[in-house]
Amino acid sequence: RKIAIAHRRLSILDLSKAGHQPMKSFSGRYVIAFNGEIYNHNNLRSKLEIDIKSENFKWNGTSDTETLLAGFEYWGVENTIKECEGMFSIALWDNKLNNLKLIRDRIGEKPLYYGFNNNSFYFG
Repeated sequence: RKIAIAHRRLSILDLSKAGHQPMKSFSGRYVIAFNGEIYNHNNLRSKLEIDIKSENFKWNGTSDTETLLAGFEYWGVENTIKECEGMFSIALWDNKLNNLKLIRDRIGEKPLYYGFNNNSFYFG
């Protein structure tokens, strides 16, 4: 399969290059393009730091995007999303399973559009 993920970033949290997207998880399994804000990401980071303290892991920056990716790695995608408070639209490529997940916040505050054109799947 071929996939291309592009992202134009509006920097609010972590204005450094460490917050640029698309972003890979530390293992390289996941690639994310994320629009929105995870309001409780600092609390999620604290929980993750407890869960991963025995691993050789360090944060590259302070973005909520990096927090999401670490959660996906350690807790799984569904469990991480259940813990998230915020507004978001996510495109998540899984290199291990070779699939794409499109994820929206519960209320649908952040839009997510998708469709097919000339046998290609598009999303935004």
